[in-house]
Amino acid sequence: MDLITTHSQADLDGLASMVAARKLYPGARLVLAGGAQDSVRRFLEDHDLDIGRLRDLNLDEVQRVILVDTQDLFRIEQLRPLWTKPDLVLHIYDHHVDHQGEVKREPSEGRRQPGPKVERLVLEPVGATVTVLIEALRVNGLSLTPFEATVLAVGLYEETGSLTYGSTSPRDVEALAHLLRVGADLNVVAATLRRHLEPEQIALLNDLLTSSETYYLEGRKILLAASAYEGYRGDYSSVVERLMQIEGLDAVIAAFVMDSKVTIVGRSRLPDIIDVAWIAREFGGGGHAAAAAATVKGQTLVEVRERLVKLLTERYRPTLTAKDVMTRPVKAIAGDASVEDAGRLMTTYGVNVLPVLDKRGAYQGLISRETVQKAAFHHLEKAFCREFMQTDSYVAESDTPFHEIERQMIELNQRFVPILAGVKVVGVITRTDLLRTLHEDVLSAARARVKARPGEDPAFQFRRRNIAGLLKDRLPARVVALMREAGELADRLEVKLYVVGGIVRDLLLGIDNLDLDLVVEGNGLAFAKALARAQRGQVKVHERFGTARVTLADGFKVDVATARAEYYEYPTALPTVEQGSVKKDLYRRDFTINTLAVRLNRRQFGELIDFFGGERDLKGRTIRVLHSLSFVEDPTRVFRAIRFAVRFDFVLSRETRALIQGVVKMDLLRRLSKHRLTDELQLVLSEREPGKAIALMDELEVLACLHPDLELTPRLRTLLKATEEALDWYRLLFLDRPMESWLVYLMAMLQVLPDQAVGEVLKRIELSARQEAAVRAGRFGGHRIFRELGRRPAVSPAAVYRALSGTSDETLVFLMAKSKSEHVRRQLSAYVTTYQRMRPALKGDDLKRMGLKPGPLYRRILSKLLEARLNGVVNNEEDERALVRSLIGGRKSAVDRPEPPF
Repeated sequence: MDLITTHSQADLDGLASMVAARKLYPGARLVLAGGAQDSVRRFLEDHDLDIGRLRDLNLDEVQRVILVDTQDLFRIEQLRPLWTKPDLVLHIYDHHVDHQGEVKREPSEGRRQPGPKVERLVLEPVGATVTVLIEALRVNGLSLTPFEATVLAVGLYEETGSLTYGSTSPRDVEALAHLLRVGADLNVVAATLRRHLEPEQIALLNDLLTSSETYYLEGRKILLAASAYEGYRGDYSSVVERLMQIEGLDAVIAAFVMDSKVTIVGRSRLPDIIDVAWIAREFGGGGHAAAAAATVKGQTLVEVRERLVKLLTERYRPTLTAKDVMTRPVKAIAGDASVEDAGRLMTTYGVNVLPVLDKRGAYQGLISRETVQKAAFHHLEKAFCREFMQTDSYVAESDTPFHEIERQMIELNQRFVPILAGVKVVGVITRTDLLRTLHEDVLSAARARVKARPGEDPAFQFRRRNIAGLLKDRLPARVVALMREAGELADRLEVKLYVVGGIVRDLLLGIDNLDLDLVVEGNGLAFAKALARAQRGQVKVHERFGTARVTLADGFKVDVATARAEYYEYPTALPTVEQGSVKKDLYRRDFTINTLAVRLNRRQFGELIDFFGGERDLKGRTIRVLHSLSFVEDPTRVFRAIRFAVRFDFVLSRETRALIQGVVKMDLLRRLSKHRLTDELQLVLSEREPGKAIALMDELEVLACLHPDLELTPRLRTLLKATEEALDWYRLLFLDRPMESWLVYLMAMLQVLPDQAVGEVLKRIELSARQEAAVRAGRFGGHRIFRELGRRPAVSPAAVYRALSGTSDETLVFLMAKSKSEHVRRQLSAYVTTYQRMRPALKGDDLKRMGLKPGPLYRRILSKLLEARLNGVVNNEEDERALVRSLIGGRKSAVDRPEPPF
């Protein structure tokens, strides 16, 4: 007789694997030898799977055991008599690969006892054992009924956390796809897995929460809980899984008292980092890295908990201390500075509390904005800060455990904690830092449960905490390797390193971008020099701005900057930049979608930093400005908002649009320098769809910064469409010549203005002599060209050449767009594609060899040859020589003749 079974307290993956195994071993008996979890019992109450009872079997008749979802024989005590049968054959299917190649047997004293023969051992590193069985069914060509497929899908979904656990592999997804094609019913899956908690489970959950303690190990949030609640006798694993979801944890390890035993259940969302199977094995249990359990006899709950703490903290180093969370560098104020100075400094840097320092730079106390405002109310602005500072505030050191700072901030209701090294302030932890650290995971978990609205990109259904996999998938291997090497270098130099800017934004949008911008919390220039040495590259340093560019041996460039803060002395001024934290560095940027950063230090590699909701706005396809004075401080951001909105097909948020309109009404755009205005205009008109950008500029009344009369009229719309078509035509010619397409769009915009207004715009912007000549030729020379090219009968090719020679490609393309005459457009096209490139076969040296004396005569002869070539009078070099001879009257030399006879 063949017997199919699984581990004690069978879960849904074990049950599904048994059902799948029965297809491979027809006639085998299914038995839950060691009991089952509540979820399995509930499922069996609703669905008949023909599961037998162990007491109804004669174990002496069992010749072969098919063991699924485990390889630990001693976890099934009820089958102990079988494990001593030397003629018993074992077939094992499992996905717990920690002990691959070695079946775990209960140790025995003295000489090893004879045991069953392992005839087949199939261990695969996938998310669920049922995946292994599904693959075996497909290889053997065995079909499934829709109901069987549904049972298997239940097990697969449960074991992989609905494909969300880190242990989930592509093979699990492919197996599920096969089940869906067969007819698996996801409604049954959902009804099975989404059970409401029973009152006893809620009570247990509450007891776990009140008795739990959070540990920050390896930078991860782990909850250790122990419960002596005796009112529950069901499945503990479902409660632990719900606890991990509710609290947004990376891992949960819970211990429960049941009769005279302690049961340990572990769940991990990051099995590659926190392996709960290792912990379970230390107590004689088993499982896999994401889900494991153990039963402990002869120890109290207190003893088990203490051992769990010891195991966790020995294997996983507690790393979350003040220095991991604090913001640095810190803005501080001298004790003998005035209260008025403190208020000004707070406004400049956007802070609400300042540490107060003595003349030696030692910490004395804190002064808050509230204190400054109250002092001003009492006309005490000129008083010294030291007279009003708080001196009894809680302070911490760099290696103070984060949970201790958390406790003090909550108990003392203190929103700002200075971090000291001796008497010096080296950082601060604010209430924002505290909340972000405590609840970032909870927010991520909550967002993961929110379904995307129709039309939304599924990639943005939740906020990612770590995107190392995305880096690997979407960036060249060389770039990812460089990031990792840079992160390891940052560890050695004891600085924090981030990649920031457009590359992070575009990575999440699925857009190619290899502009690698690194920001260092610390000495960015020293890091850049070290990186250049390590990569055998070259570095160019800009001391004034704290930036550097590293050029690697293969030419790849990396920009490195010290994390900076900035402020503006007055609207439209260039910013004043100072060293700051990465948060301040990101805050000085323009829009939320550009404030995303990725940590590159080894232990946090790939961690997405999102202080300002950038990923939320990528999901919502929204351009959102960071603060209300952003456009006032730097009006060029208006043009950037327009560029990004058009480039990504995003919308401007309501407040961003209102702030832009406020800047327009204050006429700040007209206060921009010629150079800055021209640069931004060029960038806007160089976007892929400049017509949309111009339309948005008109909608926001931004076009008026060029001229009050400039607006998007129907005539301009038509001309812009024609300009787009003309440029497309030009690009398809593949002439391999530089083309400033933005200049063509500028010509189109100016076409709707009077001549005087065009001159005023040209004075308002800063064009090169060549660019201005091209614009003027398109505007003021177009009528002459159209008149000459439009003559009937058609003028000769030589005449077309004379009319257009020297005209820039930008002007030619604009004239192509502007002309309404098909006859003129054909002439323009012929010039660009053919006439413009035609040259005589003969050169000056050829004329010299023909006996002609060098001089002005050469130019006239070559011009005549070109004209003949264009008009088809001559077609080859011999024809040209004949023409030259006819022009000089057959003489051997033209030395004595001042001019040719033509």
